[in-house]
Amino acid sequence: MRRNMEPPTLNTATERQSPSESETSGWLPRPGTEILVAGSVGAGLGVLFLYPAFWMCGWVILAPLFLLLRDRDAPGNFLIGWIAGLIWFGVSCHWLRHVTWVGLGSLALAEATWLGLWMMLAGLFSRRWRFYVLPMLWVCMEFLRSKGPLGFSWNLMGHLSGPLDFLAQGWGVYGLTFALVAGNSLLAWLTLVLLRRAPLEFIPEGAGFFLTLPVIWLGVALWEVSPNPVPERHLLLGLVQGNFPQSLKWSVPIKEAVERYSRLTGDLVQEKKPDLVVWPEVALPTILSGDPGLLEYLRGAAEDWNAALLFGVLDEDQRGDQPHLLYNSAVFLDPLDQESEVAANTPAEASYFLRGECSTYTRSLLLPSVHAAPQSAPIRVYDKARLLPFGEYVPLGNLFTFIQRFVENRGGGAFSGGALGRVLETRFGEIGPLICFESTHPGLARRAVLNGAHLLVNLTNDAWFLDTAAAPQHALQCHFRAIETGRAVARAANTGLSGVYLPDGNRIAALPPWKEAADAVEVPIYDHLTFQTRIGDAFAWLCLICLGFSLYLARRRTEGVELRG
Repeated sequence: MRRNMEPPTLNTATERQSPSESETSGWLPRPGTEILVAGSVGAGLGVLFLYPAFWMCGWVILAPLFLLLRDRDAPGNFLIGWIAGLIWFGVSCHWLRHVTWVGLGSLALAEATWLGLWMMLAGLFSRRWRFYVLPMLWVCMEFLRSKGPLGFSWNLMGHLSGPLDFLAQGWGVYGLTFALVAGNSLLAWLTLVLLRRAPLEFIPEGAGFFLTLPVIWLGVALWEVSPNPVPERHLLLGLVQGNFPQSLKWSVPIKEAVERYSRLTGDLVQEKKPDLVVWPEVALPTILSGDPGLLEYLRGAAEDWNAALLFGVLDEDQRGDQPHLLYNSAVFLDPLDQESEVAANTPAEASYFLRGECSTYTRSLLLPSVHAAPQSAPIRVYDKARLLPFGEYVPLGNLFTFIQRFVENRGGGAFSGGALGRVLETRFGEIGPLICFESTHPGLARRAVLNGAHLLVNLTNDAWFLDTAAAPQHALQCHFRAIETGRAVARAANTGLSGVYLPDGNRIAALPPWKEAADAVEVPIYDHLTFQTRIGDAFAWLCLICLGFSLYLARRRTEGVELRG
């Protein structure tokens, strides 16, 4: 691609120059150098998300990328952004190669496209407006790439906020993203001013969007943030980490898995007597409905332990001649919850899993051996609602049958989804389960809290990715869900990282990774709603609105300059 490397003089006269004289505003002398800088920024971002302890670099790392923007050079800007994004996600998500190289490549290509589009759109704004709108544009990019069936809320700039993460109670992660990108934008602009490549201009409308929006939002957020909320009560919660390597997880006999979790739980109960014990995602590698004797054993074990049990397992359902539906589920049973309203409304002659509504019907499963007597405790089930794309299901699989077959041949793609935001009613208060990938979506946690959840529980299995950065990156999501929602988030993982994340940003009951372990800790139960829980993605939507309005004002101002010329 041939580019004019002569940097223009940035003044009002420049707006009246011909396109050949003003179509570039990059500050580097050679396209090859630009590609090198873009690749370096991408690699730096990748390393930064692998090691977030160096969060302070997030305030400066994007500035070189912003300096590569060129006026009205959409293909060139897209290429630069695409290269940076490809390396960024290729490095930060390298652990995906342990599951599928195809998945890693597809993910990196898709996420690189988002950054390429961001660079292309940023170049459409005139130089005089650009650094005002970059933060809003970045928030819009992150917001949109996190939505839809292929949404991926990983590597958000707000995750690098460090000690400012407490502001997520009011701003949410997108507000933190705005702050970091604004810092990078300001640094890039000051660099150009010092290099005399840009004038020290002040545009009232641009400055208004750049300063007023975050200042007002920060004021509201600080007003709403409660640094030391008072819990209503405490729950003694136990976490059990079975530590089954993924290579053995589906080959180990179910008896061995049950014995290991029972042994760890029995020792924990004898020592600390928790009220609730949580096992990880698919802790027992079996389909529960095919083994009613297993559920009967677990109910009896829970009675012996005198504790409620929440565990992950696969389950299957069939209605009449319909095909079998496979679910990634979390099952809750409590031998002490015999007087609940749900149990009272359950007919004595029937025995059902008590499930939430799955789209158009309520799923129930007949298991006669479980509820032999009317006083049997109810068993509540949560079915994973947000499935992992190309892992648990294939988007538009009916159209792309070859992809559907490819995924199914590798043991995936056959799952059905449950109801969004479903909570489990317990004697401890409502519990909002988040199975594996669901913890990465702020909207799911928010919906559960709005539906009454007093505690969020993440059941997961990160053994797929071996001893890589996947587990810390995934656990970081629980850290932010706790701050955003004002709820403690208990995380039970097969191989780690297991622990409890509190709304104040602290982590307690941290179990050592890649070891059999169990521990119990007093978990605070909160009832208040944070500002972020009440308003949700309002900040991101406001950025979208302001972005459109700033584009209108920028074009109007530019046209006025041209008319006066």
